[in-house]
Amino acid sequence: MFKKNASLLLACFIFILAKAQITKPVAAPGAKRVYNFTTINPKLQYVFIENKNTSQRPQEGDDVMMHMIAICNNRFMYNSSQLNKGKPAAFSLSKPAFKGDIMEALVLMTPGDSIICMVDAKSMFDYTKKEMPDFIKPGDKIQYNIRLVSIIPKEQLQKEREAAMMKALQEPQPVQNPDDDALKAYFNSNQLNPIKTSSGLYYSIQQEGSGPLAKTGDMVTMNYRGTLLDGTVFDSNLDSAFKHVQPLTFVLGTGRVIKGWDEGIGYLKPGSKATFYIPSSLAYGAQSRPGNAANPKGIPANSVLIFDVELVAAKPPSSN
Repeated sequence: MFKKNASLLLACFIFILAKAQITKPVAAPGAKRVYNFTTINPKLQYVFIENKNTSQRPQEGDDVMMHMIAICNNRFMYNSSQLNKGKPAAFSLSKPAFKGDIMEALVLMTPGDSIICMVDAKSMFDYTKKEMPDFIKPGDKIQYNIRLVSIIPKEQLQKEREAAMMKALQEPQPVQNPDDDALKAYFNSNQLNPIKTSSGLYYSIQQEGSGPLAKTGDMVTMNYRGTLLDGTVFDSNLDSAFKHVQPLTFVLGTGRVIKGWDEGIGYLKPGSKATFYIPSSLAYGAQSRPGNAANPKGIPANSVLIFDVELVAAKPPSSN
């Protein structure tokens, strides 16, 4: 659940409307204009709609600020502009994870460029190990309309990470959590016995992964489903009703997600499946979150959040 991305990524509580627009929108499916696409590999093609050709191009480890829409068969799967109220979203640039990964096209862009990428849908869903929605069939393509706004170099990100870690070390740990009674009542009624940390976070691991634990600075990729204590599902990247069926990718420990996630993911190895029970102080506190068609209720203020998560991957930063 992104604070900055709202999340890919991420973290998404505003309903995606088909009439959503991005700054200087690029062509959507059904447009009459014919484009001459360049093939990067059999699973990925691209064409520039606007090519500023400035000197600066993003590199692995950088963050890119951009507007992005993902569409398949005239259905919106993701719209960063809607989720961020018209502002560009931040995405971390990593090595391509599979044939068809748009990372291979993003490194060709410069600030101000607009591009259309056509990605083989099956390749993307095979990588995420999820079933394709009913409206997508093998052979279909996902269209990504992308406008690159700016680049945040990895050196700047490293300084921000170090500053965030220093600030976290200086902040006093809460000694008492007002949500503990509600959490304990929930655990008792559901016969659960999760682990409690010093911050007040509770977690349980249903499937142990392999390799080293995820750590601050790692590029992590997550699948997730979030519910309230009353069972209301408020967000998920595993349910097409929430309009974003891609894994969430971000740099761990940099404040891109709520504190409960930044801490909880650090207890997991790649491949792990777990549940986080997050008190409101480690979530959104007194700030409520708006609802959408899939969850009209939204997230009320001072809500305890429960997340079923899967750590798909955790990769060290390229600078290490």
